[in-house]
Amino acid sequence: MANNSARTLLITFSTVAILLAAQVSALASAGPSVNGGGVVGGPLGVTSQLGMHATRSGGSFLCIMAGRSGGFPFGGMTILQMQVEGSVTAGTLTITGSSSSFSGTATVRVVGRTASGIHTETHSNVPYISSQGSGGAGRAWHQLQIPAFGIDTGMSALTAGHISITQ
Repeated sequence: MANNSARTLLITFSTVAILLAAQVSALASAGPSVNGGGVVGGPLGVTSQLGMHATRSGGSFLCIMAGRSGGFPFGGMTILQMQVEGSVTAGTLTITGSSSSFSGTATVRVVGRTASGIHTETHSNVPYISSQGSGGAGRAWHQLQIPAFGIDTGMSALTAGHISITQ
């Protein structure tokens, strides 16, 4: 079951990444925006893939930790896979120099290991905050906060990909 979940999450990420990439050039002239994504290294062996498009009128966000994480504690289980997929709330995009942030609500899907085996959960309308710095691998960074679950990834560098911030 976990392999099918990982495959589904990776297919979802790939689809969103392709759609976001197709929108970047068309939306770049539409005012302040954040576009891009890639692979992010994080604490405790957690690696994630993300894609984002945000303007002052809204957007979309996707972050997936699928089969590449070392696991981390979450509500009585060790998370093996996690997907955070949601909308960007209009009016929340802020840009300061080469950094930006936005917030919204997401559906959070988790697959974890408990003492009794593999467990899955889905949580809807969960507030999140995404902060990022522009650039490519080694220069750009991302931070994801999900206060309701006590998750704060800290600033983690992109190891592959690119984030563009346009004022």
